Parts: sequence; C-alpha cells; structure tokens
Amino acid sequence: MAGFRILLAPRLEVSHRMRAATLAAGVAAGLAISALFLVLVGVPLGDLWSEVVLYTFTDPSGLDQTITRAIPLILVGLSVAVVLRVRFWNIGVEGQAWMGALATTAVSLYAIGPMPLHLPLMFAGAALAGAFWCGLCAWARLRLKADEVITTLLLNYVAYYLTQHLLYGAWRNPNDSYPTSPDFAPGETLPGIGFGHVHAGLLIALAAVGFCWWLCSASRIGLMARAIANNPVAARAVGIPVERVVLLVAMLAGALSGLAGFSLVAGTEHRLTQFIGQDYIFPSIVIAYLGRSHPLGVLVAAFAIAGLYTAGDSLKAFYQLPGAVVLTVEAMLLLTVTAFDFFLRYRVSVLRAARPAVSS
Repeated sequence: MAGFRILLAPRLEVSHRMRAATLAAGVAAGLAISALFLVLVGVPLGDLWSEVVLYTFTDPSGLDQTITRAIPLILVGLSVAVVLRVRFWNIGVEGQAWMGALATTAVSLYAIGPMPLHLPLMFAGAALAGAFWCGLCAWARLRLKADEVITTLLLNYVAYYLTQHLLYGAWRNPNDSYPTSPDFAPGETLPGIGFGHVHAGLLIALAAVGFCWWLCSASRIGLMARAIANNPVAARAVGIPVERVVLLVAMLAGALSGLAGFSLVAGTEHRLTQFIGQDYIFPSIVIAYLGRSHPLGVLVAAFAIAGLYTAGDSLKAFYQLPGAVVLTVEAMLLLTVTAFDFFLRYRVSVLRAARPAVSS
C-alpha cells in the first residue's frame, strides 16, 4: 500500500506584505478562538463586543485603565524586543523593574539631592539600576558563557526578595506598619496629563518608542546589532565589537525595564509596594513577539495587551471569571501567531511514496 511523506522546505524569500498578512491572520484566528473560549466559560456572545472592545477602548473609564496599564507594558515590551536584535533573551524584566522601583524609592526616602531635582534623579536612578541588573547577565554571558535565560530569570527572585526584605524592614511605613514605603512627596510623583489617572509616564514610554525606533533603524549601533544577529562570527571578523554592542544593548534593555518600575511607583502607586514588578515576564515576551520586535509594533501590541487586561477585570467583575482567563487568551494569541509563522517560514509538501517493486 502506497504511503505518504511530508516534506518541509524553508521559504527563501518572504515579502513584508506576506509577513503582515500572516501576523494579521494569526491574531484574527487567536481572537476567534479566544471568543469561543470565553463563550464556553459563560460570557454571552452579545456581551463580548461591549465588554471587550467598546468598554476597553471607547469608554472613558475603560480607556483610562487601558492607557495607564499600557505605560509599563510598552517599556518592558521594548526591553525584550530591543535586546532580541542581538539574540539575547531578557527574561528578567521583572527584576529590572523591581530594581528601578527600589532606586526610585531610595531617592525619596534618603532625600538624595535637592527637592526640585528628586524626580529627574528618580528617573536616572531607575534607568541606571535596571541597566546594571541586566548588564550583569550580559557580562556573565560574554565572560563566563552563562545562559542569559537562566541568569536573568534568577535575578528576578533576587530583586523581589530584596524588595520584600526592605519593605518588611528598614523601608516599612512607620504610620501603619503595612509592608509599603512611606508615600512620596508631591514633587516626587509624575504629574497627570489631564485624562483620568493617565500620567506623564505615557510621554516617557512614547519617547522610548521613538528612541528605540531610531536606534534600531537609523543608528550605527542598530546596524551593527543587525549584523551580529545575522552572523556574529562574520561580524567579529569585519571588526564589529560584538561584546561591546551586546553589553550596551542589554544595558539599554535593562534601563527600559527600570523605567517601567519608575513609572509604576512614581506615576501610579506613589510609593513602593509588594506587587510593583509582578506579572510582566510573559506579557513582555508576548508583546515583543506580536510586535515583531519593532518599536512601533511593540507600541500597538502593548496597548492591545493592556486592553485585554482591562477587559479581563470587567469580565471578572461581572461574570466571576478567574484571572487565569486573561493568561489563557494571551497564550492562545501567542500560539496561533506562532503556528501561522511556521507556515510563513516553511512550505509543506505531501508526497506519495513510491510503491516498492515486487521481486519475481
């Protein structure tokens, strides 16, 4: 009986239009599967449009939450996307955000510098702390051949437990004994921009998108990073300082995550709490992947994921759905886009196997 063989042949050239169409198809398929999933867990089909789309992106209160949530998501998404251009996996955005939040809080608690300069010093301290935290992992990879996936992931726990130690110890609020820092002074918080709870961190996030776009598309470092990603051996052979570029880009990624921590404590919470940097690892990877590691794509993906979280809060309130529903929808989007990418990169051929000759 004749059999079949499945052959996978890589596509040598893929147009930008085909890439965009594949991404759109993957997202559409993911949304369709997610809608079916939500209906099966008890959300009426007629309420999906009103709760998930209209409330999230058109209602003032929902849009307020979406934009505010998107600010740190843009920054951590950029952190993962930028460093992927030198084939460095940053799984430590939470730890870097914690370190940025710690540096921000330290400026307030210890009154570092004159009061009018506290907010700029908080900004600079958060960026430097995040850059140092990610730079450690880049140095370990370059000098000690340590896997950055492991080192960045483990340093998340170091930063988290350091924060808990301080909040339950020296930085504990003396007024109520809760594990939070004292509130920041009015001059140490990011001002609002006139729309709900949205603060000036949005301008920082948008400026970061513009800077990363310039860095990746028009700067010398961006061109060298592209060469390193394509072939690090050839890049080193033509004189590109591979180690220096990788370290610099990794530190930039850490600085972006540190600024995410800064935006959370100085813009949203106005103090350091136990939950500032949690639950950003998986969303940052999803955002970077959906955005194709392009800064503008990251901006769009971050707003979409922020809207998903806002819709998830609404669904939890009205339909008593667990928080895992949002993570499930994120996973569905990631899986469908990845599946469609497979067929973008490979051509699948089904061949009928030749029938073996019958010996006489």
